[in-house]
Amino acid sequence: MTTYRVNVTREGKWWMVAIPELDELTQARRIGEAEAMARDLIALRTITAPASFNIDMHYIPEANARAEKG
Repeated sequence: MTTYRVNVTREGKWWMVAIPELDELTQARRIGEAEAMARDLIALRTITAPASFNIDMHYIPEANARAEKG
């Protein structure tokens, strides 16, 4: 089963949800929505069922997110 890394960072009022392997980005209003948003986007882009893959969630603190944007 394929596992996708998901990076979650806070930007203002939104949580940004990035899937590097697919070069895709979505957003969520609440942190609790991040996994579902990631799973829906991955399923859409890979044309697979949302339960057919694993996700590895990484929550990146705000200070680190700013440094990564550099």
